[in-house]
Amino acid sequence: MPTTIAIIEDNLEFLRHFSAVVDASDGLRLLGVAGNGRDGMALIERERADLYLIDLGLPDMDGVELIRHAQRRHPDCDVVVVTVFGDDAHVMASIEAGATGYLLKDSAPAALLDCVRVLREGGAPVSPVIARKILQRLGKSGAAAPAAAPPPAGRALVTEREVEMLRALAKA
Repeated sequence: MPTTIAIIEDNLEFLRHFSAVVDASDGLRLLGVAGNGRDGMALIERERADLYLIDLGLPDMDGVELIRHAQRRHPDCDVVVVTVFGDDAHVMASIEAGATGYLLKDSAPAALLDCVRVLREGGAPVSPVIARKILQRLGKSGAAAPAAAPPPAGRALVTEREVEMLRALAKA
């Protein structure tokens, strides 16, 4: 059974590239594409994909909202961010919204196929630069308190989602 993919991307060049990779790959089937957030919402409502590739920088909507919507509508689907934004705020907001992977658009063309393979094996595909940022952030938050000291009352050193991401990274 093929892995079904839906792509939400406003850059026509990237949209064509991602679509061509999916169309040319055995075991993958493109369910649909959308070029903006509104059409992306409709695509998510209309099609239950195994994997949604979502750009964060859409002209009419923050891609993080689409991630949340996909996770609410299809909780068992995977959502992979494909974007130019590699800053901490975008990365963490995407992960907290439910993204199961995060790829930068400057990743190698084979990254998309690797991404699908890693997801199907239970891992979390993350560009190496992004994985390093996540680990550095977690290292800094852990270094702020002595190892034996408990986190401040009511606040964990890492969120439950960050722990999930670390476990997934360890599997990859």
